[in-house]
Amino acid sequence: MKVADFPKNVSSACVPVRGFMLDVSRGRVPTMEALAGLIDLLARLQYNQFQLYIEHTYAFENHEEVWRDASPLTADELRKLDKLCRERGIEFVPNLNSFGHVERWLKHEKYKPLAECPDGFYHAIFKMQRVAGTFAACEETADFMDGLYDEFLPNFSSEKFNIGGDEPWELGQGRSRELCEKRGKRSVYLEHMARLKKRVEKHGKKMMFWGDVLLGESGEIPSAFLKNTIPVIWGYDAGHPFDEQCSRVLTALENVDGNGEFYLAPGTSSWLSFGTRQTNALKNIREACLAAKKYGASGILLTTWGDFGYHNPFCANLIPLVVASAEMLGGKVPETAKEFAEIFEKIGLLNDAESFAEALLNFGKLDDCISKKITNRSITREMFFAKGEAFESVMSGVPADEIAAAQAGISKIEKILLSVPAETRNALIFKELVLAVKMAHTALRRAEAFLKNDADARAAVETEMTGTLKAEFAAVWRLSNREGGLAESLAWF
Repeated sequence: MKVADFPKNVSSACVPVRGFMLDVSRGRVPTMEALAGLIDLLARLQYNQFQLYIEHTYAFENHEEVWRDASPLTADELRKLDKLCRERGIEFVPNLNSFGHVERWLKHEKYKPLAECPDGFYHAIFKMQRVAGTFAACEETADFMDGLYDEFLPNFSSEKFNIGGDEPWELGQGRSRELCEKRGKRSVYLEHMARLKKRVEKHGKKMMFWGDVLLGESGEIPSAFLKNTIPVIWGYDAGHPFDEQCSRVLTALENVDGNGEFYLAPGTSSWLSFGTRQTNALKNIREACLAAKKYGASGILLTTWGDFGYHNPFCANLIPLVVASAEMLGGKVPETAKEFAEIFEKIGLLNDAESFAEALLNFGKLDDCISKKITNRSITREMFFAKGEAFESVMSGVPADEIAAAQAGISKIEKILLSVPAETRNALIFKELVLAVKMAHTALRRAEAFLKNDADARAAVETEMTGTLKAEFAAVWRLSNREGGLAESLAWF
C-alpha cells in the first residue's frame, strides 16, 4: 500500500484522537522493520497517534550504563519513525516516564541519590520489599529529567509529550515523608508534576500524564494544574469506573480556559498472558469508547504492556486493535471469524485469514474456561511461570473439570491451526500464535499433573518448559525483536 492510499477521512462522530501505545521498556524492543510494519498497520486501521512507552530504552549519550544491554532506540531511529508516522497521518508522541517506574535507572549507584527511597521500600499492595523505583519529588530530579528532555524531544515533531507520572509507589515513604504527612501526598505529587510541566513547556510541548494519582484521592481535582495538560485516565479491567472519573475530570476542566482536554486509556489485556484475556479486553475497550463519546474525551490511547518478562506475543493485540478501531470510528464492531478475516485481508495483514482469525478468537477466550481469576493477569500464564508456593496458590480452588475444559478448548484451537493455509503459516503472527498456544497447553498439562499429584508427569512438563519451549520462545523473539531484554525474559522460565 502506498502512502497516498492510507485513509485520511473519517466520520465526524468518531473519537478525534485514536492512539496506540506500545511498551518497549520491559524487555522487547522491536526491530525497525517490525515498528515500520506496526505503523503501517495502525494507519490502515485509521489510528492517528502512536506512542512508544520508554523508561530506559533510548540511547542517552551520557547514560550508557542504564541502556547498555537493552538494545535501545537511537535518535536516528526515532527520527525515521517520526517521518514514517507523519507520512501516514499519524502523530508520533514522545513518551518517557519521568517520576515513577524508573527502577532501571535507580538500580545504578550513580542515580541512587535521586531516589525517593534509595534502599528500596515496602510495597503495601504486593506485600513485599521492592527496589527503588521513584525519583524524589524535588528540583534536582526535575532538572535531571530536563537534561534528558534536551536530548530526547528534538527527535519528535509532535507538540505533545507524555511524561507518564503513574504509580510513584514510594512517594511519602522516603525523602518526602514529612512533607506528605504535613501537606498530603497528592499535593506533593502535584507540586512535583508542576516542576516537570515547567520543563516540558520550555521545550514547546503540551504535557500528557497518567491520571491515577490525580484520581486516586477523593475530592476536588485542582483545575489550575490541568491548564495546558492532557490527563490520561487509564483503567484496564472491565467495569472500570470511567464514568465517575470522567465526570470528576470534566468538573475540574470547567474552570480551565478553553475547558482543556483528556484521554481515556483502555488496554489490550495481552500482558501477563499468552493472549487469553480477550473477553476482558473487549469489554474494557467498549466501556472506554462509550465513556469517551459520552463525556467528550478528545482521545483514546489503547495500551499494551510487557510486565514481568514480556511473554505476550504481539498477535494477542490484533483483535483488540481491530475492535478499538471500530469502536472509536463508530463503525460495525466485528464479532465472527469471518468478519475479522475480511478486515485482516482488507488491510493487507493476511490473505485467506478465516482459520487464523477463528483460532485467535478461540484462544483469546481460553481463560473463560476457568472460573478463578487473578487481577490484571491470566491464570493460564501463572500456571506456566509460577514457582513453588506461588504455583500452589495459583492452583488453589481450581477444579480438575475446568482444566479439562480448557484443554479441550486448546485441542480445538490446535485442530483449527492445522487448517491454516501454507502461505499464512509463514507469517510471524501465525508463528507467534502457535507458540502461545503451545505454552498455554503446557501450562494446563502442568496444572493437570499437579491436581493428579503426578510428580513424574509434572517433572516431564517442567523439563519441556525449560528446554524446548524456552529455546522456541527465544527463536520467535528474535524474528522481530532486538536481543536486549531476551535474557531477562528467559530467566522467568
